[in-house]
Amino acid sequence: MTQIKSQQIWVDQKAINVTKSVSVDIDTQSLGSNEVLLATDSFGFSANNITYAALGFKMGYWGFFPTGADGFGIVPVWGFATVAASKHPDIKEGEKVFGYLPMASHWVIKAGKVAHHGFSDIDEKRKSISPVYDQYLRCASDPGYNAQREAWQLNFRPLYMTSFVLDDYVSEHTNSGTILLSSASSKTALGTAQLLKDNRTARNADYKVIGLTSKPNVDAVLASGCYDSVLSYEHLDQLDVATSCWLLDFAANGALINALSNILGDNLQKVTLVGATDWKAQEKPNPKALDAEIFFAPARVKLRQNEWGHDKFLAKYATAWQSFAAKVDSNFHTENVEGSDAITQLYLDTLSGNANAKALNVLNF
Repeated sequence: MTQIKSQQIWVDQKAINVTKSVSVDIDTQSLGSNEVLLATDSFGFSANNITYAALGFKMGYWGFFPTGADGFGIVPVWGFATVAASKHPDIKEGEKVFGYLPMASHWVIKAGKVAHHGFSDIDEKRKSISPVYDQYLRCASDPGYNAQREAWQLNFRPLYMTSFVLDDYVSEHTNSGTILLSSASSKTALGTAQLLKDNRTARNADYKVIGLTSKPNVDAVLASGCYDSVLSYEHLDQLDVATSCWLLDFAANGALINALSNILGDNLQKVTLVGATDWKAQEKPNPKALDAEIFFAPARVKLRQNEWGHDKFLAKYATAWQSFAAKVDSNFHTENVEGSDAITQLYLDTLSGNANAKALNVLNF
């Protein structure tokens, strides 16, 4: 069969709660030189993907998988895919890869930068904001791949990559005071907190790691063991106002940051904007007014890959994320989501804050 139907979920770029399912025909016989057809096997989904949609224009996430239709884009996800057809001499059909995919059952890339560990999409139509997002790792030579832990890799590997390099960044700039993490129940915040806490002794550091979350999540976040303590947003007044604080903000709620600033005053010495889990927040952070920095994980990944080498970076990361997965294994369970309708519903539930935060979502068309 040379005709493939790619099932795709498109999102209105200006009203991200509006979606439509689309079927696009792909002829494998018409693939051009070095083009590869990837068939999506499975992908994860969490609040991180809502950040991609919410910051689609600001950070350039809509540019990765252009639809060709005005006003609609495809939200990026992380997942496994199989090479269904290949016009590249060094990429064979049947090969399994992990990387940045669209919410689609099939997608054509133009392969380049081929190496033993993977290859990249160098399609001219792809508007990439970082080469880190363009890489597809070959599972057969990936030290972070574990066939028995695919659900964990789908849901945590890309998020924990941010955690891994954010912890590395923080370690260069402080070893004392208090590190606050908003949206503490989010997977990226959990991973960051675990690394900060577990690496503290080796760094001869004495900072405290405090999670901030909504009241219903306090007990579960505390039970994860990733934080020294956890406070609800309603109890910010319990913070130690005499200690210098660094806020790692995963929520993008301007009102929350202003409240922290009012309580902590000059002791809120640093604000780093990482994510946007609270996409419905009426007031967004103003980086200039806050003198805040925006943390762009791919830039840090690229820096360390260049310094350490790609293989060493992957090995260090694999060790870290496997340790984390083992630590919080009992806090999560796998949920399978199949078909365009169910995938769309999970997207909308996550958008509205009604998705199960303890689920390791495994989605397929």
